[in-house]
Amino acid sequence: MRSGVFLDTSYLITLADPARARHAVAKRYFQHFLATKMPMTISAIVVAEFCVKQPLATLPLEQLILLPFTHEDAVVAASLDYKPQQKVGGERQALKDDFKIIGHARARNYGFLITDDAETMFTYCEELKRQGRLDLRAIKLQDGFSLTAFTPDGQSDFTQVMEEAGEYSTEEP
Repeated sequence: MRSGVFLDTSYLITLADPARARHAVAKRYFQHFLATKMPMTISAIVVAEFCVKQPLATLPLEQLILLPFTHEDAVVAASLDYKPQQKVGGERQALKDDFKIIGHARARNYGFLITDDAETMFTYCEELKRQGRLDLRAIKLQDGFSLTAFTPDGQSDFTQVMEEAGEYSTEEP
């Protein structure tokens, strides 16, 4: 499996704001990425979205790879074709940007994309994967922290399963 994770705008907003519901989950993933030395990348598109409400300097930039969006990335993103995802009678402003971010991750051969946007970004990734047009794994914060996404067959982490069953603890007695 390829390494490296693309960080979606919604993930970064959640990571940067302790008041958000899934901040602790976002922080735990960030700590996991640091501990495993997994490259964390943000697209220039994500930077543009994030900076609408908050300065880029509020992020841990020394830990992130800032990746420009090139014409090669644009060609891959366009090939994913966002139009089938448009809803009749409705227009989602961020739809094109979501597909650019997904396409950017695909063009640069990243293995993962993490998001706090389960209704759209995560759903788009899963649909493209189902169609065989995308092979990265999307991670949504709504599922809580889990190492399942990082195993080749989606197998659960032993320690996590035992902790959930109440039969194992990493705490000292």
